[in-house]
Amino acid sequence: MIKGNSAVSQRIKEKFVDREVYACVSGMVEYILQKSYEDRDAPFSWDDAENFYLPTCRKCGSTDISEFEKDDSTFYKCNGCGEITDEEPETEPQEVYEWWIVSGWLADKLRQYNEVIIDDGFNQIWGRCTTGQAILLDGVITDICEKMEILEGQKNQWDV
Repeated sequence: MIKGNSAVSQRIKEKFVDREVYACVSGMVEYILQKSYEDRDAPFSWDDAENFYLPTCRKCGSTDISEFEKDDSTFYKCNGCGEITDEEPETEPQEVYEWWIVSGWLADKLRQYNEVIIDDGFNQIWGRCTTGQAILLDGVITDICEKMEILEGQKNQWDV
């Protein structure tokens, strides 16, 4: 059994975060995003934010939507409530609370979980949509560590 939030797993995730998350840059990113409306030479803008808008189920609000083809038509299935429709889902912006410079490797993993990422050509910046708790407690960090099988009781458990 995987103990994703046991004391040992939390120390492992702390070590993982220390290795992959470099610096909080919330003030800088917010300043640049605000300036990008008036200065086209800003290093990045909201248009550069990947996964900022996510497809959202009209019925239940889930953002876990799958797209599939059938009989030359495109359909969308909500993996939250099971609703299937041929109407393209509406998109909703994610609410970013903090911005963090992360490793390129972690940025690639976060993209797979539809986390907001800005790549300014030098840094990969994660738009964290949670706040008020240690990053090691974020569900996405636990999921990534579980897939790496580095948590307590997993075959690649890290030493701490």
